[in-house]
Amino acid sequence: MGVLHIDRKRFLIMGGVGYAALIALLAALLLTGTVFAAFPVAGIGGFVIAADKIVGDGFKLYPSLGETSEKPSWPQAAVDLSSATISGLNLSKDLDVSGALGNYGIHKVLVEITATQDVVGQGLKLRISGLAADRAEFDTLDVKEKHSDNPLNKLGMEAPKLTLTKAELNTHSLVAQSIAIPGMKLKIKAYDANGKLIGGDF
Repeated sequence: MGVLHIDRKRFLIMGGVGYAALIALLAALLLTGTVFAAFPVAGIGGFVIAADKIVGDGFKLYPSLGETSEKPSWPQAAVDLSSATISGLNLSKDLDVSGALGNYGIHKVLVEITATQDVVGQGLKLRISGLAADRAEFDTLDVKEKHSDNPLNKLGMEAPKLTLTKAELNTHSLVAQSIAIPGMKLKIKAYDANGKLIGGDF
């Protein structure tokens, strides 16, 4: 079998062009107050951050490349928030374990993290490949082109404040300088081949 060679410069250019288009599309959708996406994103991977409301300060969004559970490198949108308050947090990841645990009747595991009160974080950096929200609100949204030889630096979005209502983010990386999760609960739910819950909920 031959070795797959990837022209990184060309991949960066194509990824940058693709995500410049994505940011332009996001900007158009966000200005209407509604964003739609399908979850999960097939063939890419990711974990879902869902919330009743996300209020963030110091919002920035720009193209990026990063690793996912299914791809060694994939175009993503980088989201930076200087601070955020998340109400009704639900962080989840579906795992297909049919190959390893199918003989025991377990075909899917859902890892889920919830909180009983608002989650407060500082210095948040996310890498996402999808965003859905019933409503998106921005204070002074700024979508700006920049002159650069790097296609990933040609376009970006900024706003002093962001509010997402009934939001879902297909996320590949979440880094926080600090985060507080009151009443945190971690569940590992097991499901059979028919999608029936067989254990792990409490």
